[in-house]
Amino acid sequence: MNDNKNTIADALAAQFVRIGYVAVNVSNLERSCSFYQNVTPLRVRARTQAKPQPFKVLGIAQGSFDGYLMDDESGGDPTAVHLIEWQNPAPRGKANPTFFHAGWGKMGFSHNGAGGVLKNLAAHGVQPSNKVIQRNYVSITDPDGVILSFLPNTRPRPQLFHVVSGPSDPMRTVKFYCDLFGLEYWMKNQPKQPLPTSQGPGADTVQWDSHILRGWGDHRFNLDVSKILHPPQTGSVNPDPLNIGIGRIGIEVRDIDIAFSFLQRALSEGDYGAAKLIGPIEQWDLGDAVPKRRVAALKDPDGMHIDIYQPERVFVAMVPTP
Repeated sequence: MNDNKNTIADALAAQFVRIGYVAVNVSNLERSCSFYQNVTPLRVRARTQAKPQPFKVLGIAQGSFDGYLMDDESGGDPTAVHLIEWQNPAPRGKANPTFFHAGWGKMGFSHNGAGGVLKNLAAHGVQPSNKVIQRNYVSITDPDGVILSFLPNTRPRPQLFHVVSGPSDPMRTVKFYCDLFGLEYWMKNQPKQPLPTSQGPGADTVQWDSHILRGWGDHRFNLDVSKILHPPQTGSVNPDPLNIGIGRIGIEVRDIDIAFSFLQRALSEGDYGAAKLIGPIEQWDLGDAVPKRRVAALKDPDGMHIDIYQPERVFVAMVPTP
């Protein structure tokens, strides 16, 4: 049985390409786009315009949205932030009010100096969420209340660093991502007692249990599996992937039919809480500027939403000119 589980895990890891995007549902697309371009390293890469079509794996029989794919221009195929304003159905709900609320919590960007971050925020009229900046960790909220943090890092340029998952059982969630996608367990971070911090609205003294995961090949983007121990984590995962705020992440796979089959087997044989796979696989047309994609949905052990997708690939044949 163990050999079989290892075989399935290896097969799934071979299907993993990258964490391709973080989907953020917004109430006003142009306002949010301007905000992110002003205060973060993100820049518009492509416009997405999804005409009315089924999004059944999101629980939408017929829907449409307008959006922007943004990346930090770090080169290659970086993880994108997909800003989405739903047209039908209309945007709904509210973003998580504090960074210690369960569910998709916040995004983080690396910086090379808190002074430069604070100067840029002041130039655009944006106030930090915490009055005192601790450990050079600056946090703000976007126009919809989504929490964004700027954290010190040794990388040569500011870039998108991580998205935070607030689980009920961190190690169960770590096992879920490592078993199903072969992510590298890179780092554990847990202070022995509450520390002064400036991680966002809700508290100025915090103790956390964090586990940082990343892909083996590309180390630019991380998944931060963090449960807040003090103050106690509150709320529950919002089951609605269209709720305002960070709704889901997208994991790209090589072949979605093969990945879907292996995910079904892995979930049936492992203890992953409320994790489940939602199909059937459907095709999403996001407009002429981006490839179509085939998508299924996966819920993590706490019910956080993940898009499993395979983008349309176009073969290019070139004949050299004399």
